[in-house]
Amino acid sequence: MDAKFKLRPIGFSWVSIHPNPIGVVQVIGGIFFGSFPSIFYRHLLRQLFDSGYTVIATPYQFTSNHWKVAIKLVKKRIRVVAAIKKRAEKLGYDFSIYNEDPKSRKANYFWVGHSVGCKYIALLELLADLETRGFSKSLGKCVGENQLKQIQSSLGKTDLADISIKNQPSVLLAPAITGIESAVPIRFLADLIKRIGLDVKPNVEETHCLIHNSNLFNLEGIVSYKADNIARDTILWLKDNIRPAAFSVLSGGHLAPCDFSAIKEATAETTLEFLKKLRRKI
Repeated sequence: MDAKFKLRPIGFSWVSIHPNPIGVVQVIGGIFFGSFPSIFYRHLLRQLFDSGYTVIATPYQFTSNHWKVAIKLVKKRIRVVAAIKKRAEKLGYDFSIYNEDPKSRKANYFWVGHSVGCKYIALLELLADLETRGFSKSLGKCVGENQLKQIQSSLGKTDLADISIKNQPSVLLAPAITGIESAVPIRFLADLIKRIGLDVKPNVEETHCLIHNSNLFNLEGIVSYKADNIARDTILWLKDNIRPAAFSVLSGGHLAPCDFSAIKEATAETTLEFLKKLRRKI
């Protein structure tokens, strides 16, 4: 059966269902660009699809509560995969992969993030730690009671086990763990907002603390760019504290993964190379 790349709106996400999928990849983009993934990450999505993956690109609206955004993204994924299975069955595609437990070590579910989208994936990794350690042990040392309440409010009646991304490897493109400056490009305004206590939650220091103290962080690959000043500090910190299984440096700047970049092809090739290595481990 011929595989034809076509993005369809399914469950508030853009999806291209492969007739014989070798895996499912969810792509989370950066601020603004991540709100229109079918436009700004189309080349990357196409290359993933052409290599055998069903791709899910989920738009999101930026807010200062990053926990809320991350939890919404993974909740949407649950509904989307169920809808994909029904659509694939109707089309006569192989749908066995959608019956897999995504948390199984033999599952074929992956995440690809760009910029702040990588932070949301990191927060989901951290939430997976709550299953065994609980809120206080996992988060209490790093964030205050208000954030714990915000997380519980965003979860609602959803069980942590249902949104866990345990055993789902991630590839991060120009990861940026930043504060409110990621949404407010004018530096003095961002600094002013921070001084009056209106930074994103969790902020940079809190996120570093959470990652450092986590028992579970499934980061497998980082792609860095030589002219990227936005992600530089985050990448240096991750290399020192997480030691990713794979690391690559490409030319270009922070927006290299987007479609208008001259090196979008190199980004897609490197991402696929990392995913290929990850699948060998399954």
